[in-house]
Amino acid sequence: MRVILDILWHDVRARMRDRSAIIVGFVAPVALIAVLSLIISGPDTEKQPIGVVAGGSPTLQQALRRGALDPMVREGVITVHDYPNAGAARKAVIDGDVDAAVLVGDDGLDVIHGDAPVGSAMAITAARATGDLVDTVGRVITAERILGASSDAGVAAVAGRLQRAPSTVALGDVGQKVAGIDAKTQVASGLATFFLFFTVQFGVLSLLYERRTGTLARVLAAPVAPWQVLAAKVGVSFVLGLLSMTALILTSRLVLGTHWGNPVGVALLVLCGVLAATSTVALVAGVARTPEAAGFAQSMVALVLGILGGSFFSMARAGGASAVFTRLTPHHWFGEGLVRLTGGASWTAALLPCLVLLAFAAVVGVPGAFLARRAVRP
Repeated sequence: MRVILDILWHDVRARMRDRSAIIVGFVAPVALIAVLSLIISGPDTEKQPIGVVAGGSPTLQQALRRGALDPMVREGVITVHDYPNAGAARKAVIDGDVDAAVLVGDDGLDVIHGDAPVGSAMAITAARATGDLVDTVGRVITAERILGASSDAGVAAVAGRLQRAPSTVALGDVGQKVAGIDAKTQVASGLATFFLFFTVQFGVLSLLYERRTGTLARVLAAPVAPWQVLAAKVGVSFVLGLLSMTALILTSRLVLGTHWGNPVGVALLVLCGVLAATSTVALVAGVARTPEAAGFAQSMVALVLGILGGSFFSMARAGGASAVFTRLTPHHWFGEGLVRLTGGASWTAALLPCLVLLAFAAVVGVPGAFLARRAVRP
């Protein structure tokens, strides 16, 4: 054990001074996470100004205010500006004071809109929703009267209850969340797992380089067993993966405000995810003949698994075979664990994804360990 720890410590220190390992394991993913997070978040937007000409039917006025506009005002989506007549509202739209204006008439609603697509769409949607609401209420009251189920007093009571009922409109920012995980965290986790499969190669694949340069032969000339060297190199890949993932999670949390969920569950996911990545690079090292072939093969494996696993975009939405292949990747199950954890669940929510990651590590790592033994020779 002492020999394994000595080799591991020596290699980890050497890799921490290696600029390429630092760039691949930390600098590049942090830069991409920051850039993509800014692109996804977009610039800060102001509330959309909407004008209202409150004339005509009092019923339509109240329905427009309480049913459509008030919920958007409470959510901070729009601001409402009142105008005395259609001329003043039209001038405000032309001058750019408001994006659009809703005119309340005796027999319906009309919309004046300009060149602002978002505000115009909101005003048109509010007008249509209000018209549908009033029409529905009118149909209910008419049905009550025609069927004779209620007297005039009963019809008035129905109308009063509908009028006093609180709005059922609720707004949510669906654009910033995907399946329970916010967009920044999704980007950070996807890129972190993608670069993880590049970072771990600096441990196990160094066996092939050391065999070519003769360093491995000198190590084996000492009282060191080949399995100890292999275990140390696997440990180097594992430690580098842990350091990279931990640094990326902490940096994205502190700088970008990402939310990863329960710390214990995240820690379990990281451990299992790094083990799966290390098992993959061990298999590549056992199959490849040269350092160059191993590096190329590992890059291809990392790229294919990253694309299939949803590091950049979800392949599961395509359905069919793509959805099946996605579920065979560690990237997918790492993301699945985060989705469960960011929903406010306890660490136990990550157990199933962790078990799948461990199964992947066993299926890939066991044959990888046997094949990688042949790389540990002078």
